[in-house]
Parts: sequence; C-alpha cells; structure tokens
Amino acid sequence: MKIARAAEARLRTLTMTYGIVPESVGAVQVACVQAVALYGSELSWNPKEPGRRDVLQLLLNGQARFIMGALPTTPRGAIMRKSGLTPASVDLDSRKQRFAARLADACSGELKELHQNCSSGAPI
Repeated sequence: MKIARAAEARLRTLTMTYGIVPESVGAVQVACVQAVALYGSELSWNPKEPGRRDVLQLLLNGQARFIMGALPTTPRGAIMRKSGLTPASVDLDSRKQRFAARLADACSGELKELHQNCSSGAPI
C-alpha cells in the first residue's frame, strides 16, 4: 500500500500540472495505482479478515474524490458510482474468483494431458 500511495501522489502531481480530464485520470488510477495496490491479493486476501479491504477502500475513496474533485464529506457510495471505480470488496472477490478459475482450468488441462498420455500408452 505504501508503494500504491506513492504512485497515487505522483499521479496527482502530474494531473494538477498538466490538467488531465477526469475520465483519463480514472483510467490511469485503475491501471497504475490499483494494479500496485492489488498485487498478490489473489493469494493473500482472506474475506474473514477485513483489514486489507478497509485499507484498500480508503485508497479507493481518495481516488474517487480526486477523480471527481469532490469534498471529503461527499457520500462514498455516490462518489464511487460517479467515478466509475469498483468497491474494494468487489475487486478483491472478483480477483480471487478469477484466480481460482484460472487455477482450475490449468489443473484440468494437465489432467486431460495426463489422461491422454496414459490411454495412448506413452510413458509418463
């Protein structure tokens, strides 16, 4: 999260310097900052431990406020919806599910290959 916050700070500086439109800022936020913040979350995030989710949600709230130019008192639900960002719990759940699906596909592919080798009489 420390690296993600540093990337967000650099992005804010660039945005204020060059005056980038909010839609582009949102796309860059997702591509750069969230990629760093969510790195490895497929393996390390446990839904029963809300700590990482809460820290990530705080980062997302700050991103949404910056993208929209909103005040800190703006309701989170409205600002997340308007900015086009996804809540942390949804992001973490979907990343974990996609990882599980990729893992299952990889394992089933290896099992099919092993079965084909066994049925053809080829050495394993």
